[in-house]
Amino acid sequence: MALLSVCKKLLPALFFLLPGILNNSISYSQTINASGKQNETQFLVRTKQFNEFINRFNYEINFNGNKVDSAFMAKIPREKMINSLFDLKDPRIDPLNKSYSVSYVREKSEFINEVISKKLLIYKYSDKIIAEAKSHILYKGTPNTVRIFLSQEIVGKDMVKWVISLVKGDIFNFLKSDTTFVRFIPPSSNETDFMNLKRALEDINYLQYYASKDYTPDNLALFFYLINSGTIKFEYTEEVRYHILDIPGWSISVKDFNRNDLNSGWLITDISRTSSDKDNYLKTLK
Repeated sequence: MALLSVCKKLLPALFFLLPGILNNSISYSQTINASGKQNETQFLVRTKQFNEFINRFNYEINFNGNKVDSAFMAKIPREKMINSLFDLKDPRIDPLNKSYSVSYVREKSEFINEVISKKLLIYKYSDKIIAEAKSHILYKGTPNTVRIFLSQEIVGKDMVKWVISLVKGDIFNFLKSDTTFVRFIPPSSNETDFMNLKRALEDINYLQYYASKDYTPDNLALFFYLINSGTIKFEYTEEVRYHILDIPGWSISVKDFNRNDLNSGWLITDISRTSSDKDNYLKTLK
């Protein structure tokens, strides 16, 4: 409580410090001196929770957690607030870095302008917000990693829950490619009461070639089965990032940056134009 009290007192000073530094990727530490209150200032500005990220993106709250008012708007308009929610240490926006990208800088500017001009918002309970949980598991006793994708699902009138939509990982890449194209069940098999089913189902590394051309492996069903059989044991989640498709025509990636800097916490790591729906977008994620 004492720390929050100090932070509230610092808010007026932030009005004068932040406008000049939210437009570029210069280190915040060059602007705010080490006055003994730098840690409190960083705590105040840091986007500490994902919901706080959404509230700031929607321009609903200021750095103090209070409702945005006219005084705040005059000092920090919404475009500067949204810019502050990007990873400003991204080398793609640093003209002095070899990874500097003119196209990404242009895309970033177009994104912010579109959000401002159309007054676009992120719905906090949208089913187009996807959480990606990078998780450690034991697969047959050996450490491995899977990525579990979750989305929000509205239950009834006033309830929402996270549900598992998809699981990805190397453990699901166990079926091999058939380069000889000889794996199929012949058209005359019905005349022999499908006796060659035994041979096909014993060809365990290439089973997908005996399924319909429309067949796609269901990793989630397999994951649940392996958990249920004890083949997989879930250990812990290492990292979470979010993919937001709530802004029409755009995908937004967000993750937590734990660093001693004003530009820290939940920040945008990437944006790109997309026309995909949620299911197709999930399929494209590597």
